[in-house]
Amino acid sequence: MESLKHWKQRMAEEANAGSKIISTPMGDVQYTEVGAGLPVLHSHGSPAGCDAGPRAFYKLATRGGLHWITPSRPGFLKTSLSVGKSSEQQADMFVAVMDALGIEKAVVHGWSGGGPPAIEAAKKYPDRFVGLILYSCVAHHWGHRVTWFEKMILSDPGEWIFSLMQKMSPEAFRKKTCEEMGLDYDYLKNIPESVAFIDQLFSFMSPASLRNSGSFNDIDNYRRIVDLQLEKITIPTLITFSHSDNQLPYSNAQEAADKIPNARLIDFEYGGHFPMADPRSDYLNEEIIKFVTTCHNNPKKS
Repeated sequence: MESLKHWKQRMAEEANAGSKIISTPMGDVQYTEVGAGLPVLHSHGSPAGCDAGPRAFYKLATRGGLHWITPSRPGFLKTSLSVGKSSEQQADMFVAVMDALGIEKAVVHGWSGGGPPAIEAAKKYPDRFVGLILYSCVAHHWGHRVTWFEKMILSDPGEWIFSLMQKMSPEAFRKKTCEEMGLDYDYLKNIPESVAFIDQLFSFMSPASLRNSGSFNDIDNYRRIVDLQLEKITIPTLITFSHSDNQLPYSNAQEAADKIPNARLIDFEYGGHFPMADPRSDYLNEEIIKFVTTCHNNPKKS
């Protein structure tokens, strides 16, 4: 049986694999890059980190000719929380990373808890971001109470226990994972690529000790949201959200669509909080590729 110490070391190595550190005026920032082509700056969720880029969006980036840049937001993995606690400061960090990489313009893509920093970036830097994608995102006050399941995945011992359970009973574990994330296990269990994605899903969140500073900072920030002033966004915006997402309420998508001028909402039935796990949501990739291409080639049009 793998010990907690060895498991934590292995998870840390996997999480940081392929990442780089770049110096900015705000401090050192860890990041990953996938693909080549039109720049997309990805604001990952929580708990996560720069590994969310290659783990979740590799197919989208490489198929679509996109340069997918994912910084670890402050408090996640190797980016210190001191770089910027607020969503506004994290928006500044995104631009600092772009400056350091020599990238003039990008589409900003927010996923889950990465929504508010992406929204702030779109509002504050319309000259640097040519489009905004809100992908299953927090877009209003989030007063969520942490469940027992979430408490488990926000601790190293809890995640380690889950990893042991996964080895002992992989099918039962997959079913529980799908239940928690709004995925259709009965459909996905017969698709090898989807099963492989589900099996490594908890790696997105492990080890908790390297991600919790950012996660708890997000929870604190989002509980205090009163108004994100979405109506001030002036760049083209694409919103995607699944009705089967049980991590965030659909009202996030509806409020963003109602308040952001000329925003386009694509809602769908499958994929839960992880649409990339369900082949029935593959058409989203094509919509995102078209949106990014249009934003870069025809700024202010989507």
